[in-house]
Amino acid sequence: MARATSVRKKEIVTSGDNGSVSVISQPLSLEDEIRLNAYLLYEKEGRQEGRDNEYWLRAESQVLAHRGQSKD
Repeated sequence: MARATSVRKKEIVTSGDNGSVSVISQPLSLEDEIRLNAYLLYEKEGRQEGRDNEYWLRAESQVLAHRGQSKD
């Protein structure tokens, strides 16, 4: 299974008047990437309620490390 921390793009889907669909891919913002990783931690650990702050902080640390940044 692919690791979620490697996900760095989001897709925007738009529909045209003629029924056509366009997909635009753009990099995930830092916040979006952290949010995705926090959700995946929540899922992986059995959807335990009340730990959202813990999941966010862990995801933030993982994403910043993956990007080569630090939390200052």
